[in-house]
Amino acid sequence: MIFISADKINLRAPYRVKQVDDSVFAFTTKHGISYTASFVADVSFFDEGVYQFFLTKTSGKKGRKDDDISETVKVIIEEFFAHEEAVMLYICDTADGRQASRDRLFRAWFYSFEESESFTLHTEGMMIDNVRYLSSILLRNDHPLYLQVLGAFHNFTIEHNEG
Repeated sequence: MIFISADKINLRAPYRVKQVDDSVFAFTTKHGISYTASFVADVSFFDEGVYQFFLTKTSGKKGRKDDDISETVKVIIEEFFAHEEAVMLYICDTADGRQASRDRLFRAWFYSFEESESFTLHTEGMMIDNVRYLSSILLRNDHPLYLQVLGAFHNFTIEHNEG
C-alpha cells in the first residue's frame, strides 16, 4: 500500500481533507457537498502498485462549478504520485451513459496540472455487454516498470474487449 498523508495534502488543498483510512480521504465544499477520494488496490492487469481511483459525491445536491474541488483532487493525486512506483487507474462511471463527459473532465483536470509533462496518461476503450467503458492509466514517466505497465494495460484492454 502506498501511504498518503492528509497532513501534506492539507498544506496545499483549498478544502480541508480528512483521512478516513489509509486510502480514503473526505472533504466538504463551501456549498455543503461532500466527496470521498479513494485509492483501491487493483490487480486486474498488473501484480502490484496499481490503484483504481474513485471520486464519489457522498452527499449534497448537484453543485455549481467549483474549481476548488478539482484543486483539492489534484493535490490528493499529487501526494499519491509522490511515490515513483505509483500507478493510477481511472474507469469512468457508466451508470448514466455520461462516461465520455467524465473522461473529458478527467483529461482537462490532468492537462491543467502543471507537472503533466512528467506523466503519461493513456486511455483505452472497451465494449463489454454493449456498454462502452473508458479507462485511463496514469503513471510517472520515470516509473521503474514504465513499458511493462503500459504494455500490460494495453494487453488487458484488448483481451477484455468484446467490440
